[in-house]
Amino acid sequence: MIKKLLTLAFGLLLAFGANAQGGNPTVPQDSIRFWTGTGTNRAVIAITWEDDNEDMIGIAWGVQWNGTVTIGSIMDTIAAYDSRMTVTGSSTWINNMAYNDANLGLNLVGIDGWWWYGWKDANDNDKQSGGVSADILANGDFVDWMQMGAADIMLYAEDPNATEETPEEATIAASDIIYWVGEGSSEAILAVNWADTALAWGYRFNGTKTVANMMDDIAAADPRFSYTAGGGMLSDINFVAGDRTLAITPGNYWGSSNNGIMDMGLGQSLNDGDLEKWADPAAGIAIDSTYDEQWSYWWYTYVYPMTIHPVSEPLPVEATIAASAIEYWVGEGSNEAILAVNWADTALAWGYRFNGTKTVTDMMDDIAAADPRFSYELGSYGLDDILFVKAPGDTLRKQLYSYWESKNNGTIDAGMSQNLNNGDFEKWAEPAAGVVVDSTFWADYNYWSYTYVYPMTIHSVGQPAGMGPFCDKVGTEGCTAVKFDDSRIKAWATACTIVRGSQNLSNPSAPVVTYGDESQAVGAATANTMDVVSLGDGGTATLTFATPIVNGDGYDFAVFENSFDDYFLELAFVEVSSDGQHFVRFPATSLTQTARQIASHVEPSYINNLAGKYKVGYGTPFDLDELRDSTGIDLNNITHVRIVDVVGSIDPQYATYDAFGHIVNDPFPTISYSAGFDLDGVAVMNQKGNGIEETEETFVSVYPNPVANMMNITASEEMTALLFDMSGRCIMTIQLHNGNNSISMDGISNGVYLLRTAAGVQKVVKK
Repeated sequence: MIKKLLTLAFGLLLAFGANAQGGNPTVPQDSIRFWTGTGTNRAVIAITWEDDNEDMIGIAWGVQWNGTVTIGSIMDTIAAYDSRMTVTGSSTWINNMAYNDANLGLNLVGIDGWWWYGWKDANDNDKQSGGVSADILANGDFVDWMQMGAADIMLYAEDPNATEETPEEATIAASDIIYWVGEGSSEAILAVNWADTALAWGYRFNGTKTVANMMDDIAAADPRFSYTAGGGMLSDINFVAGDRTLAITPGNYWGSSNNGIMDMGLGQSLNDGDLEKWADPAAGIAIDSTYDEQWSYWWYTYVYPMTIHPVSEPLPVEATIAASAIEYWVGEGSNEAILAVNWADTALAWGYRFNGTKTVTDMMDDIAAADPRFSYELGSYGLDDILFVKAPGDTLRKQLYSYWESKNNGTIDAGMSQNLNNGDFEKWAEPAAGVVVDSTFWADYNYWSYTYVYPMTIHSVGQPAGMGPFCDKVGTEGCTAVKFDDSRIKAWATACTIVRGSQNLSNPSAPVVTYGDESQAVGAATANTMDVVSLGDGGTATLTFATPIVNGDGYDFAVFENSFDDYFLELAFVEVSSDGQHFVRFPATSLTQTARQIASHVEPSYINNLAGKYKVGYGTPFDLDELRDSTGIDLNNITHVRIVDVVGSIDPQYATYDAFGHIVNDPFPTISYSAGFDLDGVAVMNQKGNGIEETEETFVSVYPNPVANMMNITASEEMTALLFDMSGRCIMTIQLHNGNNSISMDGISNGVYLLRTAAGVQKVVKK
């Protein structure tokens, strides 16, 4: 393409900020070598052609003027000053432009009538064009003429009539460096001069550093830069610029100098203020030569006059995360995909395994079902927000007025409906987390559109442990699980009656479960996952004991299920009775999300007072003292414990609810002959005859609460009760007898009151 490099110096432009039409980066005025005309105003004109080798060659001139000039007239001015340049047409309409320099092997001709240009002001802002005869140049403007695309190489035209001078070694000042790597009070510059490009980085450091240290640190910081070396010798230096990689000319070698003097190369020690230059001889001009008689070899002394351009900071790269770095996988199957979500200050990723055809919606639904921290919201126009609970009260969500953008393997995709393939990397990001790398102005809509890259480091999400308010899985701090061989266990259930449930309650034709029998529920539990009886959807097991359970210190009994891990939890309600007829249910709580049906993962810290909270070999304990305000039951004579399978569907038609009206979400459906809760045993920890007195403590129970017209008070003995308002005024004295007492609240104003008895103080709400 270029036969000789004597009167034309050129360099690859690295200043980012291409204009809205997708043209060349703005050419700085201090790079211009040839200024045509005279005057106080200055502008840069760049023209790009495609040569015979399909390389895009750009040539830049500077123009100077006083008064008023149009773009059209200034093109005529360039052609008049530079005989290599030909402009066909007029200042009203330019039909074609050509550049011919036989000395350099350049014969550049455009296509008639296809020319267009981008136009920027001194602040790199696009200017609206009205045509070459109407566009008035201003001081500092940049005009970029193009046909087929941006330049691969930008050449800076020299004055064709200038007298050749002895070249001087090019340098660059620290004040001109754009991109600095490292930290410290000392500064050095690394310049690399390839055959047609010279670039420079700044390097800050403390202590003793070598050239190898500097190049290693720059390579670590700038993904475009790398070098290869062996045996202490440098083989090549590479820089990736767009779609080409700068490298040494084949057959050449690298020479290095420190402040203009040949140095020790990679082992050279650095000092504050050093300019370290590496150069390919193809980029230099030989100014002296010596013939070595011993080796029959000519040695040449080179000068490298090519202008050194400061490297801009690396263009941000879209961040990814490897499948091997993912800690938390959801689903099963032979295909794998990754979901990454990039909020304004945090980027997180989940792994997803699947078989068959799946969409992004399927993936996000399955992750939401498995991970209670993750959820998303749909709006009128699709995805409205993605949420992640980092900690109670601390939820990640999009910024106000922001939106979500989705990419599949780095390319904008179809969003929620995008089909997934094995190995896909699906990223959702909000623009507040991105960096603008391009923009387009849509004149018809008076609107700018922007292209974003999201370089923020993506972190793998860990297993969702301990996010809820209750104790977590087996082995975590504060876990209440009771192991099957716990020394606190005094006895086990001795008899069991099973009422089987359906394999799938949502299918009326589904059969009942058949796995196991009553014998698996009596006697001691084990760590064997197969030694159980399955209850099915809504099925029950009622267990009795040789000696009644009593309300003693701590937990009184524990229920064992056979979950094979800490998260596949099939849950059940627990009820107790002292006569086999009247059962009282422990107040269960489920704070698991109900937006998505759980398939396999329940977070135990969101569960309380539901049997099946822990994996096989560990029972869920229950304390009878929680039922002390219940009526019709003797807590020191519990003869029956009933286990009621939770139907884990979030469909209200089949759902079951906790004590606070929340749907209980657990794996549903689990269609098989062993569906539902799998009972392994019920252990007794406090029973009659193990040191627990059978006398009841003094207690008072108030119901309903809040109360409307009639307040019922159950007392364990005769006593006096006093009702106080919140000002401390006693408004009622009540004589209670042992048992139930009905008290009229007519005439009592709505509000909050305190009932004081020998058993303590209770809050009563009148409404």
